[in-house]
Amino acid sequence: MTTEIALGGTPDDFTWRVSLAEVAQSGDFSAFPGIDRIIVLVEGSTMTLRLPDRTRVLRRDEPFAFDGGVPVRCTVEQPTRDLNVMTRRGAARATVDVRVLADGDAPVVVPAAGTVVLVVLEGTVRLGATDDTTLGAGDVATTGERVELTGAARLALARIVLSPAV
Repeated sequence: MTTEIALGGTPDDFTWRVSLAEVAQSGDFSAFPGIDRIIVLVEGSTMTLRLPDRTRVLRRDEPFAFDGGVPVRCTVEQPTRDLNVMTRRGAARATVDVRVLADGDAPVVVPAAGTVVLVVLEGTVRLGATDDTTLGAGDVATTGERVELTGAARLALARIVLSPAV
């Protein structure tokens, strides 16, 4: 089961899409021809992806990029949850990383560059130097502006940059 959490465009013709998926059992992924995909296991021990040219064992918080149009078989031994970032090839590109913040650490500065989708996986995070907004586990924020992050949290940062018009 997939829950869309942020979207650039329309559901049927998106430029980019960020979603969370609950994977209860092994099975085939949906094919998305013309889409570049990044997946990050955010809950569960492992997930194995079998692609035509390789097999990849996903471990928690390690992003893996692949062509969304190729056939992929997913194997799980127990239910898992993953974050997916998809971009239309030639229209946008993305990066994803998972960060762990601890109270008292220096703020993590996320520069203004394209669109940033912040997904709080655990804990709480404050956006801004004056603690103006606080997000908890399960909350999502989207911004195109510079932001400082503080708190005690595990979060995923998806950065999406639109390609220049040709």
